This record gives sequence, structure tokens and C-alpha cells, in this order.
Amino acid sequence: MTERTLVSDAIEQANQQQALASDPLASVFVSASAGSGKTKLLIDRLLRLMLPRRTPEGETVPGSHPARILCLTFTKAAAAEMAIRLQTRLGRWVTLSDTELDKELKALFVPCTPEARRQARALFADVLDLPGGMRIGTIHAFCQSLLRRFPLEAAMNPHFTVMEETDASLALQGCVETVLGSRSSAVLAPVAGQIGLGDFVSLAGSLRHDSRAERIRGGVSKKPEDLPAIFCRVLGLAAGALKGSNQEFLQRACKMFSGEETLRHFLRLLADEGTEAVKRNALALLDWLSSEPPQRATQWDVWRNGFLTKEGTLRKTGLITKKLTEKYAEQAECLAREAERIQGIEESLRARELARLGVALLKNAAPVADLYEARKTQRGLVEYDDLIHRTLGLLKEPGAAWVLYKLDGGIDHLLLDEVQDTSGEQWRIAGDLTEEFFAGEGTHAPEAGPRTVFAVGDYKQSIYGFQGADPDAFRTWRRVFHNRATSAGLPWREPELTVSFRSTAPVLKLVDSVFSLPEAAKGVAEEDGRPMHHITARPGQGGRVELWPLAEATEEEADPASPWEPPLANATRQNPRQKLADTLARHIARLLATPPAPGEKPLTPGDVLILVPRRSQFVTALVRALKTENVPVTTLVRTGLADQLAVQDLMALCAALLLPQDDLTLACVLTSPLGGVSDDSLMLLATGRKPAEPLWSALRDRHAERPDWAQAWALLDSLFRRVDYLTPHELLSEALGRAGGRARLLARLGPEAAESVDELLSAALRYQDMHPPSLQGFLHWLRNSEESVKREAEAGGDSVRVMTAHGSKGLQARLVILPDTVSRPRYEDRLFWAKDNHTGLDVPVYVPRGALAVGLTQALRASMQASAIEEYNRLLYVALTRAAERLIVCGWMPGRHVPAESWYERCRQGFDVAGAQPQPWTEGDWADTILVLEERAEVKEQSPKADANSLPETGKPTVASLPTWMGRAPDWRPVPPVPDARLARPLAPSRPDDAMLGPLPPVRSPLDVAVVTPAAAREAAFRRGTLVHALLQYLPGLPPERWADLAHGWLARPASGLKPQEAKVLADQVLGVLALPDLAPLFTPEARAEQRLAGVAGGQVIVGQVDRMRVLPDRIVVCDFKTGRHTPRTVAGTPVLYLRQMAAYRALLQGLYPDKPVRCVLVWTEGPRADVLPDSLLDAHAPGNPAS
Repeated sequence: MTERTLVSDAIEQANQQQALASDPLASVFVSASAGSGKTKLLIDRLLRLMLPRRTPEGETVPGSHPARILCLTFTKAAAAEMAIRLQTRLGRWVTLSDTELDKELKALFVPCTPEARRQARALFADVLDLPGGMRIGTIHAFCQSLLRRFPLEAAMNPHFTVMEETDASLALQGCVETVLGSRSSAVLAPVAGQIGLGDFVSLAGSLRHDSRAERIRGGVSKKPEDLPAIFCRVLGLAAGALKGSNQEFLQRACKMFSGEETLRHFLRLLADEGTEAVKRNALALLDWLSSEPPQRATQWDVWRNGFLTKEGTLRKTGLITKKLTEKYAEQAECLAREAERIQGIEESLRARELARLGVALLKNAAPVADLYEARKTQRGLVEYDDLIHRTLGLLKEPGAAWVLYKLDGGIDHLLLDEVQDTSGEQWRIAGDLTEEFFAGEGTHAPEAGPRTVFAVGDYKQSIYGFQGADPDAFRTWRRVFHNRATSAGLPWREPELTVSFRSTAPVLKLVDSVFSLPEAAKGVAEEDGRPMHHITARPGQGGRVELWPLAEATEEEADPASPWEPPLANATRQNPRQKLADTLARHIARLLATPPAPGEKPLTPGDVLILVPRRSQFVTALVRALKTENVPVTTLVRTGLADQLAVQDLMALCAALLLPQDDLTLACVLTSPLGGVSDDSLMLLATGRKPAEPLWSALRDRHAERPDWAQAWALLDSLFRRVDYLTPHELLSEALGRAGGRARLLARLGPEAAESVDELLSAALRYQDMHPPSLQGFLHWLRNSEESVKREAEAGGDSVRVMTAHGSKGLQARLVILPDTVSRPRYEDRLFWAKDNHTGLDVPVYVPRGALAVGLTQALRASMQASAIEEYNRLLYVALTRAAERLIVCGWMPGRHVPAESWYERCRQGFDVAGAQPQPWTEGDWADTILVLEERAEVKEQSPKADANSLPETGKPTVASLPTWMGRAPDWRPVPPVPDARLARPLAPSRPDDAMLGPLPPVRSPLDVAVVTPAAAREAAFRRGTLVHALLQYLPGLPPERWADLAHGWLARPASGLKPQEAKVLADQVLGVLALPDLAPLFTPEARAEQRLAGVAGGQVIVGQVDRMRVLPDRIVVCDFKTGRHTPRTVAGTPVLYLRQMAAYRALLQGLYPDKPVRCVLVWTEGPRADVLPDSLLDAHAPGNPAS
């Protein structure tokens, strides 16, 4: 079979499945494998919903209005990408010719009629005109908007604020302290003996977040006396088992029991014939049997340890010898029976302990949750989880019919993205929203065909269980929607997308081989057990997959060094992890320096993606090794904000300003990049002090002696004088900007420190929004916060990216490396949920330590461990399918054995199944061969007419048009995409744009000291401009004799935020503008204010809004108000930015009114002055003018 045939078949199969999935007349549930074009499918579905479609009966049904489509995604980034792609596609349609547009409409199965073309071209403006744009967002954003729309029905403050995680954590700690401080010692005793304060805070948070805890918390509040019985049932104890003490329970268990005399007789026999160890143990047990039940209970450990080991199993030594067991086989069975009875007693003792702990935990944690909810309600705060819970309640309450009625009239189509990561509660929200889609008259929208549900996801990629994702709900709700649609007689589709446009054949062959194994397939395979099979749309393009041997320590390295001998080598460099990191760094550097093979692109640092399952020390070692090899690298692993060096330096600076007498903190500031003082210079300052003199005083008195002391003192003194008057954000901005702190930090720590510095400034703003802006409070908030530096994948630029597999979702790279592959997942949680069949409640059972585990919790832990392994398998699938062309799997020997559940072992078995071949390997010093799956790229013969000089400037060969045998989807072909036309990006003339409105000011070097305008000044200028524009918009519509009174009165309101003198000045400016004679035609009732303009000029889509405009019989007059305080002296000095803005407006109006000249006026309110811009000046800056 030829390459052309393979590509054609793959494209055709993809066409068929995507056509089924994007059918606007059917509800669809799509299973989309990695790299199969899921985002494109969503865009196609949205477009087909908004365009006319033809029904099976041959009728043409108009498309749905964009406002009646709701699309919910998993992340904000995904929502933004979808919105940008949709707008780009619609923007391109505006300027396509009829022939080109028909091609795109045919690919979407849309009838190519004049009306369809008109609607297609009008969609761009329709979407832009929607308030807030298309409804594409996250489920949390949708819930937030819904609750704000129906606050009364949801019983919520309509002005609620969503809490940050840090604020929620601190608030919870405050509630814990309040509740525990008010409890008696008797109530706290069972908890205090088993749970630390930190663990209790975590447990209280878990019980507050988990929806399963709500019902049982309610039971605690109403009938706390029922709790012991509930826990006894769950843990298999008799009713009332908790009423007595453990000692009383043991006394009952130690009374005369069945088989006691037989056991006593056999123990005497063992004491006579056994070994010394057996004799000692038998005599101790006989002494226990000779005592009364109270004494037996006291000495229970003697009896227990005589039969069982510490692990609770029957003793194999010291109880009976093998010889005696064979000699007295029947009598020896009494030992096993008694050991089994003791195990049951021990199990009951542990169960009683867990039950008492569970009752006490709920009685103390329930008030914490209640107080926390009360405080949130008082302050009008909600958490992200509350948005889901409250929305679900809103849609289920008795008054939900009204809410659903209002929503039912506004949603005709629901699209759900990444549904494999959706929680059970989020699925129920989707089910409630669409219930009417499948009932009665609600199945069809007026004149727009059936209402539909569209869901797309991949069960194999459900990896966010720690965030509540429920992969089983994926299949459950697929059946639910299937049953609803079929019961209503509506079309239903379940297509599967298995054609990968990302990965080449060797990568997909390994993926299929790995998950063909039963253990690896757990949690990944389909319900019907079908083997996984991916199809590549890139046959013949080559690829290579490698399995490296595990790095091991040599025998000399493995032997522990004597503590009495000095080390002879760097132990860190001999560590297997470090050896692997160094080898990988050298290998990547060699690949980047190797010239590409004929027909291949050179490998760049941005083409390399290194994935790890979690943060670890290996990441630090690898990044260090890459930097040593001069390989640009970006760490995209999320890290704590307070852990960043730059942030720690700034926090130390703030602490020193609050308490200058703290010598240690001040010394840290001085030796940091902010202070710029060396260690030797600091020693000179510190040792030259007077006795008991603070370091601050010594620096203040002696700073003139050395330049570095003077520089440090200038920074500290200027900030210390203002620390009591600035907010945390203003203080940090001052230190980083005017004082030059940012430049010094970046010079010392590198450009990557900029991200943490910017995140710190953002955190300061978030803190000020929720709290009084005190510096001390901000430092306390930051130290106790869970703020992290969120680095986006695109921030890596052209550098090697190191990130977690969780963060790589949706990304791809030509070369993917999996280095940390030898660990196994573990379920570490100690809180388990057991079902009480009598009440139907989910009961929390907390096991503080392994010694208290019972059969129930062991079974629950085994179940959760199995779920963790399944998710770990799915995470491996995600990691493997990020690779486009090359993949390297490697690791280090974790000990004597490699865990069977590890990624490395799964891949090793997959390489064997795929028939990988060994090849020589010289990269590492611990092995000489590796396993390889490889397919060479086919080198195509070039045309004799090809000329190297004919290549574009990019150096890439031109792409020939796709032949007809390739199918109907030309944009799916496996070639580099054609860059979008410049038209696809709309231009807003009122916003700066380097492409159309002239060059922006040059970017300041990060080493320069930036002078930043205070935020308050910028806000004040923006507020003044808004007020002036509002007056100039509305005053002309009122009688001129009232202008002065209205202007002065409106600006004098407290809401304007102006001082009386400022209000008077602004009012006089506005009245001066209204009095300008050249503007008289613009201030009549016939003129238009804030007129929207949209169109195409000079090959650019332009969307804007002019302040005033009037169409006169002989001309058109348009003006724009500029409220800045810096005005040019002459028209020739007008900033280029404004000239291009007005030239863009003029170009649009000339297209609309070709028979009338357009007169453009810039009005400077500071003068006031009106400048009529000459046509010659505007022509030089018209859109599309190469000279502009």
C-alpha cells in the first residue's frame, strides 16, 4: 500500500467521523483520542450550528443565533483559544471571494446559497455585537454568572466575591482556633490524642469541601446522639459497643472461653517438650491463664504477643516448633483457633478506637464548618466549589422551575469540552440544563431545528482526579444522554476520533503496544475490552522511540562511605539521578547541534519537552545540567511563590522596613541583589559597630564611607520614610521601579525571576482587594498562602520546556523525554468514606496511623490504590501522546527492583510487544545498548525545476496544493499550516497596535531602571477622561442653557471622586469644547455620539468607535476627543498613533460614503483646541499604505 493511499484512507476516515460529530441536527458524544483535532471539531460544530443546514427531509433550516449557544470548557486557556480560533475563522470569511467561501462552506456541509454566504459573512459582526461575545467559558464562570442572575432564588448576596485559596485557608484556620478554644477538654480529648492541629485543619477543610459530608454534618447538628450507632454499624460493631471502656470489653473477652482447657493442657505439654524459647512463651501464657479476668485484661499484651507477631499474624517462632506441630497435629489446631479469636478481638479494639475518633472528629469539625459558612455568608464570600454546589441547588430547589424556564428560553445548544475531567456535580448541572432538550415541545428551537447536546472528551486522558474529575461519570452520562435522545426520538451519534494528526507511526505503535497489556490497560481501555488502535495521518514522515537502560550506581558508588574518611569524589555527581540528568543534558545539546537530515527541519530548543509526573529534586538537577551545557531551558513546573529567591528578597526588604532593629533580616537585605553589599563589605560594617548598636544605626551613620553602603542606604531610607503611607503594592512598585530593584534582581537571578516578581505584584493587588492594605498583614498572608507562580507553556519561548505531565495536557513537541519513570503511585490519604446502608449516609472514617487499620479501611485503601494506579496509567498515556516525532523513555534504578506499576516497566513491556531492536549506545557509562523503534523519513525526489534560490525567506519549501484524492479537509493535511491572513486579526484603531498604528515606544532593557507612573495617577487620569467623554456624549442632547449647571452639578457629585477645584476645571474644559465654533455641527441633535464603525479597509478588518459624527449634505464630519494633558503645538506634531487612528476611520467612512469628503477633527480638551487634519497628512498614514 502506498503512502498516498495510507494518507487518503486516514483523511477519509477522519472526514467521516468529524462530519458525524459536527452534525448540527444531532446530539453527539465524541471520544477523541490524543491529537485527533478536537479543537477544530468544536469550531466546526459551532460554525455549523450558526449556519443554515439542510434537514433529512430536504428543508433548509436557518442557523441558530450565536447568543443561544453555550460552550463550556475545562480551563480559561482552552476557552480563550476557542474564542480566538472562532473569531479568526469568521474574520477570514468576511473578505473571501464567493468561490473561496463556497469551498469552506462545502467542507462544513453547508448549502452554498447567496443567503448562506450572507449569513457566513455577517457572523463576524454578529459575534462582535454580542454583549461579552460568544458564551464560551469555564463551568465555574457560567455558574458565577447564573448565580448573579438569580441571587434571590439561590439565597445569595448578589454582590458576592469569589475567595482566593489563601484567604479561604486563613479563614478556616481562624474558625478552627475559635471553635477549639470554646470546647471543653472532655470533648477535645479523643481528638487531641490522635490528631495534630495541622491534620485537624486539613480534615476540617476536607469535611467542609466534600459534598458527602453535608448530610452527616446536618445529622450531627440535629441528633448527635445517633452518631455512635452509625459508626458502630459501619465498622461492624455491636450496637452500644462504645458505651463501655476498652478495659471492660477486654474483661468480657478474657473470661472463660471455648477451648480454654484444651489450650491449657497443650501449653503445659509445650512447656515440657518445647525448646527454651517455646518453654518461656508457654509458661508466660500459662501464668496469664491462671489469673482472673481483670488481671487478664490488664496483661492482655502478654497473651496477644504470645500468639501473634507485631503485624497481627500467627507467630512462626517461639510458639511451637515444626517437630511438635507434626507430632501433635490435632492439638496444635487450638493455637490457630485462639490466634484467630485474638485477631478478632484486636480488630474490635481498633474498630472501637476508630469509631470513638470518628464521633469526636465530627462533633468538633461540624461546628468549624458551620462557623466558616456563617462567616462567608456575613461577608458575601463564596469559594469556587460553592459556585458548583449553589448552582446545583439552584437547579434542584422547588423554585428551580422558574430558573429553568428563564434559561430554557436562552439556550438551544450546549457544547461541553474535556468532559473526561468533569466531576459528578458538574455533569448533573449539564443534565439539569438540558433536561428540556429531550421533552415535549422543548426538543426543537423555533425555526432552527432540534436542540442539541454536544460533548467531547477522552476517557483515556482523565488525569485530574485530585480536582474531583470522575472518569466513570464520562461513561455514565454518555448512557444518560443516549437514553434521553433515543427516548425522545432525536438523532444521536457516538463517533470515535482515532486518527492522529500529531504523532508519527513509531510513537503510536509504542502507545498501542504499551496499553495492549492487561495491567497497563486498566483505567485506559474501553468498556468492551477492544484493543487500543491509533491511526497516523503522517505515514512516511519518520520517527524514533528509544528506551534507555536505567542509570545505576557502580559497585564503588553503591558502597556507603566511611564517616571517618574524607570523601574522594563528588557524591552528588555519582548519584544515579544526577548521572542521568548530566547524560540527558549532553544528549539534548548534541541533538541541537547536529545538522538535520535531508528533508527534515533542524531541532530547536523549543521542540524539546521534558515531562515528569511530579515535582522532585531531579527537576532541579536536570535544569542545572542543561544550563551547564548552555541549553536554554524554562521550568514550567508550578512552584510556591514564597519559595522564589526574588520573592524572598523582597519579603526580607519589607520585613526590614517594618522592624529595622532586626539585624539578621537587614543583613539578608544588604547582601541580596537589592542591597548590593558583598559579604566582606557587610563584615566591615557589622564589626565596626559600637557595642549593642543596631546594624541599621551603623549603616545610617556610616553609609557615606563606601559607595555600596550609600546605595543601599538610599534605597532603605527612601522606602522607610514612606512605608507607613504606601500600600504593599505601591511599596513594592516603588522598590522595583524607581529604586531599581527589578533591574538588580534580574541582573543577579536571571530573566526568569521576572515571572515571580510580577506574580508577587499581582498577589499584592489581590490582597488589597480583600483586606486592609497593611504591610504586616500582607507578609503574614503571603507566608501562610498557597500562592504559586503559574507559568504558561507559551512562556517558554524557544527553550527546552520542563513541566509535569498534568500541565502538558493539550501540548505537543517534536521530541518528548520521560526521565522520571521509576516511581509508583500511592494513595496517601487517611480519610475514607464508608456507606451506612441503614441511613444511606456516607460516613468519614479517619485512620491516623496504620496500626489502627481494620478490614474495612484496608479494603477501601486497596480500592483507592487501584484507582490511583488507573489514573497513573492514564497519565502515562497523556505523556506518551505528547510526542510528535521522537520519544525517549529513561530513568534510574530506584533500588533492587523496578515497581511493576511504574512507567518504565510498562514501557519496557510495550517495547517488547512492539518488537523493538537493540542498537549501540554511547551516551551513558552504565550500558552500551538501547531499545529503538524507528521509521526513516521518506526522502521525496525534487522536481528538476526546483531552485534553492526560489525558496521563501523563511528557508522552507513552498507547499503544493493538495490533490483531490486527499479528501475534503485540506486544513487537516500533515503539512505546516498556511499563516492566517492579516485580515483575520481585527484592528481596533483606538488601541495601540504595532502592525497598523505605528511603532510603540522601544522596550526598556531589564537592566535599566524603569520610572513607573504611580498607579493612583494613572487611575485619576483615566477617571478624568471617562467623565469628560460622558459629558460630551450626553450634554449636546440637552438644552444649551442648562449645560453649565448640569456639568458643574454632575462633576460635583461624591461619586465622581473629584475635588471641588478639579470638578470646576473639568467642567470649564467641557464647556469650552462645546463652545468651539468649528464643532457646532457635531453638537446638534442630528449628530451621532459614540458611533460604532466596522468594515474592511486596506486589507484590514477594522472595528472602532468615534466620539462624534455627523453626515451633512456636502461632507461628513467626525471627531475624536483627547483628554491628555500633553497637546502638540501644531497639527504636524500630532502623534502618529492618532493620525493612523483617524486615517482608519476616514477609510471606513469613505467606503460607506464614496461621494462625500470626510473631514477629521482632533479635539484637545486641555486647550481646548480643535485641529482639522489635512487629507495629505492622513493619506500618508492610511491603512495598507506601505509607507505608513
